[in-house]
Amino acid sequence: MSMLARAQQLQDEFIAYRRDFHQHPELGMEEVRTSGIVAAYLESLGIEVTRMANTAVVGLLRGAKPGRTIALRADMDALSIPQQNDVPYASVYPGKMHACGHDGHTATLMGVAKLLSEVKDEIAGNVKFLFQPAEEGPGGALPMIEAGAMENPHVDGVIGMHVGV
Repeated sequence: MSMLARAQQLQDEFIAYRRDFHQHPELGMEEVRTSGIVAAYLESLGIEVTRMANTAVVGLLRGAKPGRTIALRADMDALSIPQQNDVPYASVYPGKMHACGHDGHTATLMGVAKLLSEVKDEIAGNVKFLFQPAEEGPGGALPMIEAGAMENPHVDGVIGMHVGV
C-alpha cells in the first residue's frame, strides 16, 4: 500500500485528534493535556519519548539503517482569543482557541509519526518529532534547544510546516 493510501486510511483518526485539541486549547507552557496525549500516543507507537522544557515532547524514531537525523516540528499552543465560529468542536474554554492552526499541526505530526513508525525498517537514519510549546508567546524553541532537543542524536536538519489559515 502506498504511503498516501495509508494516510487516507488514517485520516478520520487524526481529524478526531485535531478536533479534540481544538476543543481543549491550552496557552503557551500550559499544554499539559495536549502534551500528555502526544507523549502517550508516541509511546504507543514504540517511539522513544523525552519530556522537557515544561510541556515539550520529543519523540525519537530510530531507523533500521545508519544515516542522518532529521527533525519534524509542530507547535501545540493556542491563543487568548474567543472562539467566534459555531462548530461542534468549538473551544470549551472561554477566551482561548486554536486560531492559528496549531491543533492541526500537532495532529498532523502525530499522523506522520504513525506512518513513519510503520516503515521504520526502511528508514536510513533517525527521525525526531519536536512538539513545541509556546510558539505564540514566550517562545518554546529556545528552552527545547537548551534542554537538548537537538542532540542525542544530533539533528542534521529540521522541517516545519504551517497550515494556511
